[in-house]
Amino acid sequence: MIKSKSLTNKITIFFLILTSIYFIINLILTLIYINNEKQQDLELLLSHALNESYDYVRKYQDKTNLAFLYDIPHMTSVLEASGARDISFFFSNNEYKAKNNEIAVSTQLPNGMYFNLKSSNTELKKYIYKQAIKLVLQHLIYLITIGIFGAYFIQRLLLPLNHLANQCKNYKSGNEFYTNYKNIGEEIKQIESALNMLVHRFEELRIKDKEIFASATHELKTPLAIIKARVEKLQQSDEYKKEDFINDINKDIQRLYLEIQSMLYFNIFDFDEKEDISVIEMIKETISKVDLLLKNRNLEIKIIGDDFILQTRKNLFLKMLMSILENAITYSMPQSVIKITLDSKIIKIQNTQGGEINLFSSKLGIKILQKLCNELNFTFDIIKDSTNYEVIIYFN
Repeated sequence: MIKSKSLTNKITIFFLILTSIYFIINLILTLIYINNEKQQDLELLLSHALNESYDYVRKYQDKTNLAFLYDIPHMTSVLEASGARDISFFFSNNEYKAKNNEIAVSTQLPNGMYFNLKSSNTELKKYIYKQAIKLVLQHLIYLITIGIFGAYFIQRLLLPLNHLANQCKNYKSGNEFYTNYKNIGEEIKQIESALNMLVHRFEELRIKDKEIFASATHELKTPLAIIKARVEKLQQSDEYKKEDFINDINKDIQRLYLEIQSMLYFNIFDFDEKEDISVIEMIKETISKVDLLLKNRNLEIKIIGDDFILQTRKNLFLKMLMSILENAITYSMPQSVIKITLDSKIIKIQNTQGGEINLFSSKLGIKILQKLCNELNFTFDIIKDSTNYEVIIYFN
């Protein structure tokens, strides 16, 4: 495992390791090739020397005194120059098989005997060892050179990333990320673009966040002021009964709770990607989560129309649907029917008013829907009369 913290060092070491693996494989194949080639050359020379002596030996068969062969200068010098050591001419009844550390050649005499010439291959092994050391040293020099230049060029290639990292550390609102380098890689351009898109989205969300909290602060002043007034009335008036105060304050707290819940509910920003969803399936999933509320108020939900597919952000869509439906349930007349109508990318949620002011008729509710318009790509209308209250969502 490469434990270096520097990406430049990791990449450099990784490529040096790959280069070393390639070199080792290449070194083994090269040494095998050199060994085979040198051994074949030596065998050819031994065969040539054996053939030069064959005519004389054939005349006397295996009775020939072979001592004179060692005294022929050009024969021994050529063989030794080619790596032959401990040269030995001899006869045998069978063709001689070379042992370890030997190279041998043979030819058969007319009488069936074999005339052989063998040599030790120790000098050949020394030559291979020297060649291996030479190649290893060359590779080490190559590794050091490529390591230095590789680290330098990789560092140059990664400079734009360092530049972007410094911009992230020193980021201020409104800044744009840029690399300011020529001939940078496409991958780094993509990182630059992604950072700018991410920051731009966070800036938009922060602005929306400020807007909704500003609106919420304004809207929450009224219910808080009413609660305060009821407490003062209870302290100053003996006619204001404790039971009436508890009932009134309970309603005020419930309304305040719903306003705060909706504000916090939609302040959670989802970064889920768009996907195809079935609107009826989403409605059924939402209804299953509010089943207990429906039973407590003896309400029924009726779905009218055909299903259609939307490409949108699923989690945020469910939150919007849940909030509108909870609002309809809370302010519907008990034992009434909430109608959800689907009509070609239009969703209508209608409930019979139970005398309370609907949350989505408040400025806070409208702000929430306005906030979601851009996120989910829709427009909306709110239609109300003395009997019904309806929220209509038009998807683009």
